[in-house]
Amino acid sequence: MILRALWACFVLIPLVSTAARACTCSQAPPGACPGLQQGDVVFLGTVTAVEDIAYAPPKSDTSSDFSAPPVDIVASRLTRYHFRIDEKFAGPDVAEIDVFSGGPDDGDCAYRFKQGERYVVFTQQESDGRLFATICNGTRPASDARALIPQLRAMRKGAQVASVFGVLRRADPPFLAPPDDPDDPLSNISLKLRSRLDRFETSTGADGVYSFYDVHAGEYRFTANVPPRTELTQKTLSGGLPPFKIPDGACYEYDVVALPTGHIRGSVLGADGKPLTLASVELYRAGGYSDSRPGLWAFQGDKGVFDFDHIGPGDYVLVFNRANTQNPNAPYPRAFYPGVADAADAQPIHLKDGQQLMKVNLRLSEGFPSRRIRVRLKWQGIRPPGSVTVMAKADQGQNPAARKIAEGLYEFNLLESANYTVSAWEDLAPRRAGVPGPSHAKDSSCHPPSRLDASSIAVPGSDPDAKELLLVFSVPGCAAQ
Repeated sequence: MILRALWACFVLIPLVSTAARACTCSQAPPGACPGLQQGDVVFLGTVTAVEDIAYAPPKSDTSSDFSAPPVDIVASRLTRYHFRIDEKFAGPDVAEIDVFSGGPDDGDCAYRFKQGERYVVFTQQESDGRLFATICNGTRPASDARALIPQLRAMRKGAQVASVFGVLRRADPPFLAPPDDPDDPLSNISLKLRSRLDRFETSTGADGVYSFYDVHAGEYRFTANVPPRTELTQKTLSGGLPPFKIPDGACYEYDVVALPTGHIRGSVLGADGKPLTLASVELYRAGGYSDSRPGLWAFQGDKGVFDFDHIGPGDYVLVFNRANTQNPNAPYPRAFYPGVADAADAQPIHLKDGQQLMKVNLRLSEGFPSRRIRVRLKWQGIRPPGSVTVMAKADQGQNPAARKIAEGLYEFNLLESANYTVSAWEDLAPRRAGVPGPSHAKDSSCHPPSRLDASSIAVPGSDPDAKELLLVFSVPGCAAQ
């Protein structure tokens, strides 16, 4: 089993559960800078060979337990990457080294290196001595480490390390960067860190790298004199940068971008001209649309509005229901702005630098045949306190979402082409589920369930006579006695 004692680097290294099969990197706040520790293996290197190999975990030592059954060792696959070390920051004095990825406990965290490319590599050591790399421990292409490498060199020499550092780039939102316009580092830009007590100022170098030194503990706001019609933020954020906290002795990597301030906002309108309450749309650069490739995604909810911010100047294609699924929550086929079925007929949305387009409405016409049905809930006796869930499971396509109309009354939109099983359950409040109540105080063996289920009902979406269903909850267990 891979040991999860990850190298606690200043680059916000997250921890990964050994039991996790999918990868989730935690977002812990920055802590004090640990520097390079004894036993760390960190280097800048080039991949010279890639090999898939079989892997079997080390056998447990059961020699002292003669009653223990034999343990079956199940082999799996992992990849060995052979590196030429171009620059060592910590670790053995060797010219070449092997790094592994994709073991049985890595889930989706395995780092996939490419032969011939250069990386900054942070490793973690397994119990059998092999070095592993994951996507959660700071490993990255050398081109993405322009701010990190100088700090690693300072750590190696025992020199002063920056408290906050990173790269400032001009960029576009995910999926919308022009193919011939990669992220552009911004040079000679004035940057400021401000807390309630302290003020720090620096500027970016020619490669967009900045560094703040000797920053004291506190909550700071980060500002910059970015170019006109751009906003200092991060690609994953809506709006500007929030404040962040650092402790004394931090060395916090914090990349920021200057995103454009253009805005595209509007509504997806149904055949009746009213906004859909559930809809998703995707935005593409003109000429970049593909049925199989996602675009920048936005959701339209109860307010009946979708919203794209930080959009740069150019021409764009807007699409509803790109995958062309039969979704009862938005029962319309794929459509392109302003409301056409074919991408070739789509009208490009032209956005000027910093422009705010606030009424970009996509009008849908003919939808999939559907109908509404109401579901009423009833309890035998007094309803116990708890949380109710009502569900309609489709035999094909997506499940409809329940809309609560009143207490105990819900509504679904069903596609006529599908059949549904409608069910409901109530997760009882802890005091009801685990603590005996007055109705069974004399019977200490009575333990009410933690959940109540109503009888489910099957209903064809094509049955126009099924306008309302009644789901009944019975009295739980011995509470009925």
